[in-house]
Amino acid sequence: MSEKAALFDVRYFFKRWPNFYYAVAYVFGPVLFTGLGAKKFLRRYPTTGSILNLGSGPRILGSGVTNVDIESYPGVSILADVCAVPLPDGSVSRIVSDNVLEHVKDPIAAVKEMERLLESNGLAYVCIPFLYPFHFSPYDYQRWTVGGYRELFKNFEIIEVGVRSGPFSALCAFLCHFTGTLFSFGTPTLNSLITNVSMFIFFPIKYLDIVFAHIPEAHAVAAVLYCVVRKR
Repeated sequence: MSEKAALFDVRYFFKRWPNFYYAVAYVFGPVLFTGLGAKKFLRRYPTTGSILNLGSGPRILGSGVTNVDIESYPGVSILADVCAVPLPDGSVSRIVSDNVLEHVKDPIAAVKEMERLLESNGLAYVCIPFLYPFHFSPYDYQRWTVGGYRELFKNFEIIEVGVRSGPFSALCAFLCHFTGTLFSFGTPTLNSLITNVSMFIFFPIKYLDIVFAHIPEAHAVAAVLYCVVRKR
């Protein structure tokens, strides 16, 4: 599928109403976020310095967090590519990158930009998919394992790595996308519509992750992983 064909996505349309979008996604979306999230990260590792939410979309994490995105969503303060943020070196204490790097063509450049922006001993929270189907926003390029995290952030100190969304979230997401693929007959717009409608059928499956996201080795079959890293 070409990038041009991928530009339509039902979710992209509804992001114009962020409160509605995130409320629906939280309850009926295919993934259950059981592990450390962005807001909990900021509570666990408080700071008096500047905080950036890179690739924020319309999501508001708090009054002290500056949203950076390439699209002019409501709440975005800095319109910029996450690989080239117009701020000085070492000017940021905390960075959040929540399910963003899979949509970046050059994630290594994005990580180098995080390193440039962070002050000495500054922390970044990064959350990216592992076992999750292809999804637009506006495009999708890669996935990471725990080992992939460690390689991607090899210039940083790894503080913690864990499961953000577990194996039943992965199963739920694949069922939604499989249904969309099977019944859309190669039509991207219909695929997106069916995939997103399917989540209202399959979403109860994800709630099994209340238990199963915490079992040993859950990271090997998890939908989404996270890490917290410190600039050396």
